[in-house]
Amino acid sequence: MADTSGRTSSRILNDGLAIYRYGSGEPILLMAYPHGLSAVPGPVMQALVRGLKDLGRQVITFDAPQSGRSRRPTRLNMDEMLECAEEALTVCGVEGPVDVMGHCHGGWAALGLAIERPERVRRLILAGTFAAMASYQKAHGALWNRSHPLYWRWRLWMVALILSEREAVEKLMWNVIRRASFVDQTYFVPRPVRRRDLLRHAGPRARWLDPLPRRADAPRRLDYRPRLQEVRAPTLVLAGAHDAQMPPSCSEELAKGIPDTRLVSFERSGHHPFVEEPEAFWAAIGRFLSSEHADRPDHQQATGLAAP
Repeated sequence: MADTSGRTSSRILNDGLAIYRYGSGEPILLMAYPHGLSAVPGPVMQALVRGLKDLGRQVITFDAPQSGRSRRPTRLNMDEMLECAEEALTVCGVEGPVDVMGHCHGGWAALGLAIERPERVRRLILAGTFAAMASYQKAHGALWNRSHPLYWRWRLWMVALILSEREAVEKLMWNVIRRASFVDQTYFVPRPVRRRDLLRHAGPRARWLDPLPRRADAPRRLDYRPRLQEVRAPTLVLAGAHDAQMPPSCSEELAKGIPDTRLVSFERSGHHPFVEEPEAFWAAIGRFLSSEHADRPDHQQATGLAAP
């Protein structure tokens, strides 16, 4: 298949896992979204792929099991995501450490890779992400707090989704979340809800966000906050100053805990600075990936809030 820039890209279905490789150049792993709501064909992942390709990188990514074009049965835990990431790199012939990027829950999985499999991560880019689900659920200014004006609307649809498990309800819930995620509301495009969505079951990966975990390995129980100092890779943390999903305090927690970190804030952005401030966002990543210090494991850069 061909991508929008005209460069060739490939999709491999490996034992039910859809693996993608875009562009050419030095490889970078773009971690998939564990909740499966922004699979590779979707606009969010495509925007991230385009930005990395424009930096001259070969982008390797995948659809989480039972999302996008992946048909593999899902286990819905972090081990599953890390194993899929390893599989994608291996299938694409990438050995040793590689640069890794993730956004939102994809960033959480990227953080998990850096902690659980440090030999695989050369440099780490975390955009609008967190160290534990409790970090954003309790953060000031988060959509998930009762003080947020859209909290009760989101909560209503969340409860309705748990009770009905219908795709229509899932779309309505995520429309509320997306609306809260942009400073400039012209970027908010609601997903249309059709009659047939009332008959369809919600995606199986929506249970990644289940507020009532029943399993010992449920994502909600996982907390990387005590282990942030184990991250050996130089790390760039990117935060939207008005992010209602993952407020700036989540990024500040990461930057304080990870030894070699630079924190960059985008003052006119919410949860998607690569949409609202794309030039500054990709310039920050370009500087990080090309900087000499990121190749020296013994370098310890002071954590601080930097302008993009």
